[in-house]
Amino acid sequence: MVSGSRLIIKQLSLMPNKKTPASLPGSPPFPFPAIPPRMLWSLNREGIIDWVDPGRDPDPAWIPAGLIGRSVFTVLEDHPALLDQVCLALSGTSAQGEIQRADRSWTCQLIPIAPGGENHQILCLFTESSLQGRLWIQEALTGTAAALRKARSHEEMPPLITRQLQVLLGVEQTAISLGNPPETPYKLLFSWGDWQGKGPSSQALADYFIDPRIIHKLNGRCSPLEELASLEAYPGPVYGTALTANNQQLGALWVGRSQPLNDLERQLVHSVAEMAASALQRAREHELTRRRLERLSALHAIDQAISGSFNLSLTLHIILEQVISQLGVDAADVILFDPDSLETTYAEGLGFRRYQPQSGTSQSHHNLIRDALYKRQLVALPDLAEERPDLLGSGLFSIENFRSYHGVPLIAKGKIKGVLEVFHRAPLQVDREWYEFLRTLGAQAAIAMDNAALVENLRRTNLMLDQAYNTTLEGWVRALDLRDACTAGHTQRVVERTLKLAGAVGISPQQLVHIRRGALLHDIGKLGIPDRILNKTGPLTDEEWDLMRKHPVYARDMLEPIEFLHPALPIPTSHHEKWNGGGYPDGLRGAQIPLEARVFAVIDVWDALSSPRPYRDAWPAEKVNNYIREQAGAHFDPQVVEIWEKVFGIPD
Repeated sequence: MVSGSRLIIKQLSLMPNKKTPASLPGSPPFPFPAIPPRMLWSLNREGIIDWVDPGRDPDPAWIPAGLIGRSVFTVLEDHPALLDQVCLALSGTSAQGEIQRADRSWTCQLIPIAPGGENHQILCLFTESSLQGRLWIQEALTGTAAALRKARSHEEMPPLITRQLQVLLGVEQTAISLGNPPETPYKLLFSWGDWQGKGPSSQALADYFIDPRIIHKLNGRCSPLEELASLEAYPGPVYGTALTANNQQLGALWVGRSQPLNDLERQLVHSVAEMAASALQRAREHELTRRRLERLSALHAIDQAISGSFNLSLTLHIILEQVISQLGVDAADVILFDPDSLETTYAEGLGFRRYQPQSGTSQSHHNLIRDALYKRQLVALPDLAEERPDLLGSGLFSIENFRSYHGVPLIAKGKIKGVLEVFHRAPLQVDREWYEFLRTLGAQAAIAMDNAALVENLRRTNLMLDQAYNTTLEGWVRALDLRDACTAGHTQRVVERTLKLAGAVGISPQQLVHIRRGALLHDIGKLGIPDRILNKTGPLTDEEWDLMRKHPVYARDMLEPIEFLHPALPIPTSHHEKWNGGGYPDGLRGAQIPLEARVFAVIDVWDALSSPRPYRDAWPAEKVNNYIREQAGAHFDPQVVEIWEKVFGIPD
């Protein structure tokens, strides 16, 4: 044996279980097998065995000592078919044959080396056939697994599976049916080859492929489908094997070929089906988990919208966005229901192309809404062509080309609020989880509508209460004006000017409502002053002045028990305090005086001096303005006086 041949034999004995290069350095090119040989012989050009490697599991009858030096024609005289292949190899052509020894089957590859020359050798590579089959299946499944890993979703897997079977077995037709009876019936998910046709034979096959009785009969093995023998239009046998994962039958894998599948091929189909079922289930569970997380996120977004906004239109818009996104529909809207008038009105919609829902509904569409409202049940029409073909040519269904409709009654605290409608431009194939999420979204919409109604009722109640408060206060002021005719109109004038000056000095808009009330009630304490003093035309005595100066105290005593008037108290109780501390009733000084009282004091004196009294005439504007300036730092806050001049345009 020459060194080059020895090198080749050595490489063959060490060859891994995968494809190897087509040639080795220093040797002629020849095809290497995909599976490492279990036994190797070397023949010279005369057919004499000159070298033997018995392998890891040698045949006891074929040991090197009993083979080397013998003619292959003697050793294999009981295998004439293989000897024919030996002769072919001796002539320089690669060949292959099969032999059976006891209970073991062998495949023998015959590889010529340096044919026609002095070093012409024949390599005989014996591989046990059962091992070859197992390794072939292993390699096929490895390739199938690699193909399935490329799929981004379970919908992309069926074409990859059928492509693998086409390459491995040369099958001419394949199909996959999936389902989860009784919740979801079996459906023909994918078909390839002649089974893609629309003829009677294809339809009959499809009926068999989704029949649960036939699928359950497969029992996990790749079996010929005897029920199809009556279909004369279809040539060749059909085989089916169950797609089972975690003891759950997902469906079946079907293959058809003009030539029958042998046992090894059927075993491969079954192994591919097991792998495909496991991959399909994992992918579906992953997608289900992802979809549930997305829906939880959608519900969280809706909850935030409901709790963070009192704008019903904005909240419903967010809900409809999630409805379309999470349920995979084309359009959705919300219809409001008034239980008093029994009228429905459009609230919000999304996804419509030409139709304007707010323009009104057709009678047939109105009937669907009425069914959802009065029956308090989901109206489910996943395929209008089958269940309500009359709707296809009417109203928005015709304009928008909708083919699917669902209406969910919106119920909160036992009361009907409206209907959530979803539309799709193709028939919908949905499961129980889809319906449950639709109902959940409907419940969220009902909560949003109920919250909006509560907020609106509360807003209306507060407005009415606020109006009642203001009306009551104005009534008190009118009662005071009736007692003190000389100051009639004074209160309304100072209120307007005080609010203007208060805004200019930086008091917040929220506080202005309390300043208005305080200005209205600034002299409410005079209700406690006797008429003989309040309406006296001449100067007041010292005792009368002492009594008059108590009206801020009377105001405090009157208003303090009224809780909602607490923020308004600074003006009625402190508007006669002075910046230098010389005011009354508490002798407050500077910043001790509440800002709103300091602001009001300027306006109160300004208006009082500018108005006539029974005991004096109104002062000229220039004299009033000069007096206010002179009293800055004494009676009034200097900064407030400075802003007063700018706000009211007081000339220098």
